[in-house]
Amino acid sequence: MKTFKTRTGIFWGLVLIAAAVLLILNGIGVELGYGLSVWRIILGVLCLAWVVDTIAERRFTELPFPIAFLFLVFEPTIAHALGREDNKLIPFWTVLLAALLLTIGLKAIVPEKPGKKHIGKMNTTVYLDGAELSDASIHDNAGSVTVYVSNPEEYAGGGTINVYDNLGRVTLHIPSDWNVTVETHDNLAYVEVPENEGGEKTVAICAYDNVGKVSVVFD
Repeated sequence: MKTFKTRTGIFWGLVLIAAAVLLILNGIGVELGYGLSVWRIILGVLCLAWVVDTIAERRFTELPFPIAFLFLVFEPTIAHALGREDNKLIPFWTVLLAALLLTIGLKAIVPEKPGKKHIGKMNTTVYLDGAELSDASIHDNAGSVTVYVSNPEEYAGGGTINVYDNLGRVTLHIPSDWNVTVETHDNLAYVEVPENEGGEKTVAICAYDNVGKVSVVFD
């Protein structure tokens, strides 16, 4: 089983080093702010890096979730600074629901590159026609999407499947005689592709995966 990680490894390596430095400072007693525990420091750095990475990759429609998590991590500190005694500003599920609605809304109004678009909801099954498969997009927000290829014998090869997954799971069922290449832009997530010899036909999977999982199954 191969696990493909993001190509921006150096960036995330620096982020983790920064998190380690902050942990050391916190451990020796350096005050970093009200309510900033060790775990909040780690999560805060990772969420901030997620925001920066999303902006750098120009995936602006995916910004609501990293911003929402960043807010939740630092909510006690923000609430304390605003004088709230209970250290709470907005209910947890309200923040996540708002992020989900903003993501869906932005994706609805921001134009994307041409290609067939499939939006997955909770427990959705999507079928891609091999005869027309050239540039397809799968979108999943907080759901579970299973993708199959119909008419695989009609597939000409050289197609691309773009997967945009936020807080969900996408399973791609690919014919065993196809070769799969993977390009990932994942944040706190991963893409799994089993070993497979394949054949002459190739398909590229471009995964934009945030706090989720993308799996390939060869049939």
